[in-house]
Amino acid sequence: MTETPSQLLVRGLFRVWSHVYDRPVFQWTLYSRVHRRLLEKAERLAPARILDVGCGTGELLVAAARRWPGAALFGVDLSPAMLAKARGKDFGRAVELSQGSVYDLPFDASAFDLVFNTISSHFYLDGARAFSGMARVLEKGGTLLQASLTTGPLAYLPGQGGRSISLPGAVYRGPAEQRRLLRDAGLDVVESRFILPGIWLYHGVKR
Repeated sequence: MTETPSQLLVRGLFRVWSHVYDRPVFQWTLYSRVHRRLLEKAERLAPARILDVGCGTGELLVAAARRWPGAALFGVDLSPAMLAKARGKDFGRAVELSQGSVYDLPFDASAFDLVFNTISSHFYLDGARAFSGMARVLEKGGTLLQASLTTGPLAYLPGQGGRSISLPGAVYRGPAEQRRLLRDAGLDVVESRFILPGIWLYHGVKR
């Protein structure tokens, strides 16, 4: 499939970002904190098949492997460079890592009962298509846990109205817009809340 200019831009960005993504300053101050919030939200679940969409270097999957030793684990990411870092990690067991786009996830419908998506949805310019793709691979009653950058102070720019902010290669959505897209994709949004500056957690269940 031919990649869009936006996808090529994201791939290039993460080729550079892959060299520093796992450094403690970024993990301790942001990513590991977000991962902990998602895992806390999922602590009552007993998933059999888990997918991390936009898995990056695999840090959330490392934690998921410890949390759910009996679950089958899968990760998908657009960036070969990020996946190369993930493949070099010790998960303690087999984890299937695939290169792919959120717009064309390489999995069967209803393949998973838990899907994670962490701080990558702002790169999904076509949010309706992306969220529908994640909902497609969830079984009925399955859970999507998503942490997303919101509009933050950008919402106060003249003419923006707080719904979404579009920039080259990215779109930052306000909570109401994010919830709407999730609902339209076939998910009941049972919770959405602020967890860290500029970041909201969304808990969706497949209808």
